[in-house]
Amino acid sequence: MRTAKEKLTTILSLFAGITYSSWPLGYVLNPKVARSSLASGLEAPGQPYNWVFIGADVVSSVLVIAACVLLWQSYRKVRMRKPILVGLFCTTLFGIGTILAAVLPEHCVPNLMVCPSFTQDHFLLVHGASSIVASLALFIALLILWYQKRTSSLLLGLLVAYVIFGAISLMQALVPSGRGNWSQDYYMTLCSVLLISLPACVAVIAPSKKLQVARVKRTQFT
Repeated sequence: MRTAKEKLTTILSLFAGITYSSWPLGYVLNPKVARSSLASGLEAPGQPYNWVFIGADVVSSVLVIAACVLLWQSYRKVRMRKPILVGLFCTTLFGIGTILAAVLPEHCVPNLMVCPSFTQDHFLLVHGASSIVASLALFIALLILWYQKRTSSLLLGLLVAYVIFGAISLMQALVPSGRGNWSQDYYMTLCSVLLISLPACVAVIAPSKKLQVARVKRTQFT
């Protein structure tokens, strides 16, 4: 039976993943931007309901950071604590980067208006750097966890999907087509899946002490 802390961690991760994927609301609250620009355009100043998308990113990040703290408290004494610490640190960095990108959004929506370069709009530079750091940090976290348990179908599936959709999303971001950014929608959904499954990913490489004791007992009776 799971402890109260484990249940709370699962709940935090679940709601972190759900709130991170706020992009479907864009097609209802701001369809013009949702269908023609990057998801970050939904948070731009002056856009309708931009506070919804900013708030969702901030809430998601706070929840995942809290989940990382609880996970570290649960696994800090296991044998694999070092890679777990690095993975959770990178996930926390993802949360911090996401918060910065949300509260310092782009002031211009690409494909809908002529936007200045980052040398003229410093918010664009900070927003872009924060988004890139967040994305790379979450990928590194997944990569570290996968490397510790390369036979895990869960970690391998997430890693492959992350690489494929992340690459396509980056291509569309660099070469906008004006037809929306559908791959970024999938990519954000994939990130949500990773956030939701974070407790399971950590448990794959370092089962809790309770589970380890249970395995020892089963071995003794066989």
